[in-house]
Amino acid sequence: MKILKKIFNCICILGVFTTYVDCITLRITCRAKGIELELFKTVIREWEKQTGNNVEIVVLPHSSNECLALYKQWIGAESFDIDILQMDIAWLGVFADNLADISSFFSKEEIDEFNNDCFPAIRNNMYSANKLVALPVYTDCQIMYYRKDLLEKYHRKIPQTWVDLFETAKFIQNEERKLNNRFYGYVFQAKAFEMLTCNFIQLIDSFGGKVIEDKKSDINSKSCEQALIFLMNCLDNISPHSVLNYSEEEARGLFQAGNALFMNSWPYAWSLMNDSSTSVSGKIGVIPIPKCDDLIGKPSGVLGGWFFVVNKFSKHTKFAAELIKFLTSKQQHKIRAKYAYAPAYMSLYNDKDILKINPFFITLKQSLNNAVTRPSIEFGKSYPRASTEIFNLVNTALTEAIEENNKNKIAKRYLNRLNRKLNKILNRKNRREGAHKSIGIIEKFKYYMKRTMSFLGL
Repeated sequence: MKILKKIFNCICILGVFTTYVDCITLRITCRAKGIELELFKTVIREWEKQTGNNVEIVVLPHSSNECLALYKQWIGAESFDIDILQMDIAWLGVFADNLADISSFFSKEEIDEFNNDCFPAIRNNMYSANKLVALPVYTDCQIMYYRKDLLEKYHRKIPQTWVDLFETAKFIQNEERKLNNRFYGYVFQAKAFEMLTCNFIQLIDSFGGKVIEDKKSDINSKSCEQALIFLMNCLDNISPHSVLNYSEEEARGLFQAGNALFMNSWPYAWSLMNDSSTSVSGKIGVIPIPKCDDLIGKPSGVLGGWFFVVNKFSKHTKFAAELIKFLTSKQQHKIRAKYAYAPAYMSLYNDKDILKINPFFITLKQSLNNAVTRPSIEFGKSYPRASTEIFNLVNTALTEAIEENNKNKIAKRYLNRLNRKLNKILNRKNRREGAHKSIGIIEKFKYYMKRTMSFLGL
């Protein structure tokens, strides 16, 4: 009996030791916007229980610019400290060479099922050089929030164009200010960071313009000029000057406090603003980003979205791939969708449980099908620099327009300057790619020459 007890104790000790040895720790970056972090914590703890592994969460800065700077630092140093990175859709091309190919951890059936149910624009960004390098946490597309109760109060129709929105915003702002002098017709985000790039790209798209046309910058076109002047007019008439320092949360704070009629933002804001504790709960409607007018442009909305990727320098690629597979399953997309994080699965936009909580998803699906993308593919690794030029010059132009009256002159000057800068970035990118191709040709020539010399015995 004593011998059996000793054997049993040894087995227990060996079992504990084996479990300890097999247990690994993954490090993952997560955003903390809205309730995003809490949702991630819940599902990550569930995965830990199922697998016996540990996960450390590294909370990202609120600013997307700061996140990008951190990633450049980590990946540039070929650091394996972070296994999984939460990454903006526009950054995938920037870091594509440093992301692990995770396709071998999925069956063909799993990949086919996802590809058939995923928005094409999202699916296209999951791959780099035919390698599966990213899985979507959620997709995103900007939408326009409005106060249903105030439109009804003043017998105003839901605007379909920017012209209608401007006139409605100005009228209701003037009426509401008789009781609330802090009320504004339209609040948006014009701080010099990525959100302003998103705002400007979707605005020029709704005005019929493009950032790039025939592989060259077209940012100084008449359509882009009209779009920039429109924002200047908003600052003069229906928007607070403080938007020049607003990111998403500052804009949401003003709208949620009942001090704005219209606000463009991402879907995540819906559940937060409809919380029973807010003054606007149940009073909010949603429409796509409107077109310019009845003759020009189209409804728009810039495509966003965040993905999980595996750092190719990770020492635990297999476990990291299993974790992001778990985090991005259709089931998890449905859970997040109930909190207004837009799913990448198209079929979930017909889910009755989700639509009961978020009826605006019907509008959101239309926006996603009509969304404009940021030119991250065209600029490739140079996209962050191009985006920085866009949001810095647009912010400066808007700031200057507050103090000067000649908006046309300011718009032309800054858009011409921006056009030159973007073309320089494109030209440099093309030269760099051409040089890489030349090097490739030379290397191939050397290889075949060596083989020929060897064959001839020389």
